[in-house]
Amino acid sequence: MDVHQYCQERAAASGSSFYYSFVFLPADTRRAITAFYALCRELDDVVDEYRERSIAETKLNWWRKEIERFSAGTPEHPTTRALFDTPQGSKTSPSLLLEIVDGMAMDLDDRRYPDFKSLHLYCYRVAGVVGEIAAALFDGGRGSRSNSPTSSATSVKTRGAGAFTCRKTNWRALG
Repeated sequence: MDVHQYCQERAAASGSSFYYSFVFLPADTRRAITAFYALCRELDDVVDEYRERSIAETKLNWWRKEIERFSAGTPEHPTTRALFDTPQGSKTSPSLLLEIVDGMAMDLDDRRYPDFKSLHLYCYRVAGVVGEIAAALFDGGRGSRSNSPTSSATSVKTRGAGAFTCRKTNWRALG
């Protein structure tokens, strides 16, 4: 199966309205964001589907190695291969992808956080970083990776909005 077809089916199977909004995007952007969304679904499913901690940790460690392969230009999984296959997706920061994996690993622990700082870190990893990568994919590489004040400010705003949304959604998690 074609890696982009895999991602499209994976994203559509989630039943999320996000997938259907992608239909209206330019082809390159649609392929990149669909691959990224499918990757996020894969990562989230590790924690949701594998209740035995050691199995989930093993799976997340595999994803860490897969992100290393992505960074080296040799990804193996259909989602990372599809992401790497797009112009803007291939520029995705591996360190940001690892932040998402680390956020998923936080889900393996007690889902209550002892303080705001811990909750903020969790929200940054599972929402802020996702927003930052998505914004870069939507931008199509037209400046999101540059050092311009606009792209930096957009990145900070995107991270902040994602983290705020996560905190709002997960306020009960604060111990």
